[in-house]
Amino acid sequence: MFNFDWCSNLSAGWARFLVILAFIFPLVFAFTMRRQYIYRGAEDQKIWRNLKIWVFFLVAAQVLIYLYF
Repeated sequence: MFNFDWCSNLSAGWARFLVILAFIFPLVFAFTMRRQYIYRGAEDQKIWRNLKIWVFFLVAAQVLIYLYF
């Protein structure tokens, strides 16, 4: 279905860089969201409902895993 033959020529370092970059894009997207949009439909504006915090910790965990392995 998809042709990823071009990936076979990439070094492990470049592949790791591209995967980490793929995790950074949602982080940038989340940080550009407006506060009103994040809390839309929520009864309160507690800090644990903030999507930016959740995305930051999830992306940080994924990047650390990819950097370690």
